[in-house]
Amino acid sequence: MIFLTRNLYHAILWKKSQNCEFVSHNYEKKSQNCEIKSHDNIKQKTYLISRFPHTLWCSCRTFVFSLLTKGRPSPLHIVVSAVVFCSVNGFLQGHHMLHCTQYHSGWHRDTRFITGLLMFFTGMAINIHSDYILRNLRKPGEVSYKIPRGGMFELVSGANFFGEIVEWCGYAVACWSFPAFSFALFTICSIGPRAYHHHRYYLEKFKDYPKSRKAVIPFLL
Repeated sequence: MIFLTRNLYHAILWKKSQNCEFVSHNYEKKSQNCEIKSHDNIKQKTYLISRFPHTLWCSCRTFVFSLLTKGRPSPLHIVVSAVVFCSVNGFLQGHHMLHCTQYHSGWHRDTRFITGLLMFFTGMAINIHSDYILRNLRKPGEVSYKIPRGGMFELVSGANFFGEIVEWCGYAVACWSFPAFSFALFTICSIGPRAYHHHRYYLEKFKDYPKSRKAVIPFLL
């Protein structure tokens, strides 16, 4: 019962922070749908496709990831910080897409857009698979740390962080906007150091930890 309550509490806190970005983004998206009715169908599809990755990620994090996560409850100040950041970021992404960005009718065939989408979905697949490995490291009742193995964990200690970095760098390339690139940079600066500290912890705790693994960037860092 304590285990279920703890997980439910953790899920609720996570959903609150992620849902703020989901709601902020979709508020702008609804406004966008009204405004782009005056555009031709190709431009409308371009705008909607450009917003799809962000909406997909927020939906998964809000309604799927939070319920699957097995972990300790997050401190209140972290939840509050996440709520503020996700709310502001969701609004900025949607507002810039609606009021500032001007895509030409062939943007959905542009090399930057296609490359960005490929990067995004590749990073998302890495992130989801890495989270799956981490969730299944421990059996019910276990509390000890274990070495994650499989997938991108064979190359980096922070495979889940690497996947998320690739995701948002791809999103930035696909959208080709200042807010999107700012978000990608913030992601790198935020979770990059976390991956590095996790890497150092693994090296100190496990004598048999693979020496060939890097922290977050395969073969480099």
